Amino acid sequence: MNQPILGFVVALPNEWKYFRAAFSHLRRGRCRGLTEYRGRFGDLNCVIMLGGVGKENAAVAARTLVEHHSLSALISLGYAGALSPELIRGDIVLSAYSMTPAKPSVTQWELELEQNLHLVADQSHEHHVYVSPIFTADRIIARHHEKHRIFEQTGAEIVDMESISIFKVAREERIPFLGIHSVTDTAEEDIPALEVITPFLASKSFWRYPKIFWDIITHPKFIYDMAILNHNARIAGKYLAHFLKANEAALGDLIRSCMGSYPKGPSSVERRV
Repeated sequence: MNQPILGFVVALPNEWKYFRAAFSHLRRGRCRGLTEYRGRFGDLNCVIMLGGVGKENAAVAARTLVEHHSLSALISLGYAGALSPELIRGDIVLSAYSMTPAKPSVTQWELELEQNLHLVADQSHEHHVYVSPIFTADRIIARHHEKHRIFEQTGAEIVDMESISIFKVAREERIPFLGIHSVTDTAEEDIPALEVITPFLASKSFWRYPKIFWDIITHPKFIYDMAILNHNARIAGKYLAHFLKANEAALGDLIRSCMGSYPKGPSSVERRV
């Protein structure tokens, strides 16, 4: 019998450099031009794909994973911005599904998974762990008034730019989806230096690196802004890596349970949330 394989999608190497501490026996490779790592999460085999920023890149990464590996689950792993004012930097948020401005149809199985995620959150005494759907945006949600508006409209406590694509691929393949994210910026904070961050993240060219370097050194304020962003990312990354290691067994048991209980046929029970 084949061993279960978990597929993790991570957007950027800058995130992965912190998260990788929670994985073992890592071997780096390439698949369809994307960097992947094969290894172990606890006693489960896994493949981690570095997909890039945004929904399109995440869809390609998730689709590449399912087409080249016999996955048992898809996991969106990374940073997220807080929408809820309750969250602080480094808090962990677990998600059973992702959403966009269009209210999603959520299956009964996903609602049950959400309840089971609360059990994992309650057992994680070393961390502030929350459970919420993750809102996926088309761009960086940088201003506090935007964060407040989305939170009021959707109830989602965090936002990213990738998870909806991973969630959709998991549904199409009829395998469980799970989101695990760490908060980098709070709901009250505005993200600085968008003038250089946005084009850098949107570009796939090698020249984006010398360009962002030039933009920073020619605008001294960006040096401070980028230092703050790097500091915040380091906090979020280390907290997430520590959470994964400390809760390896509980997450492994949850994922096994998901694989065993996921409905194999078309879901007949959905509701709008």
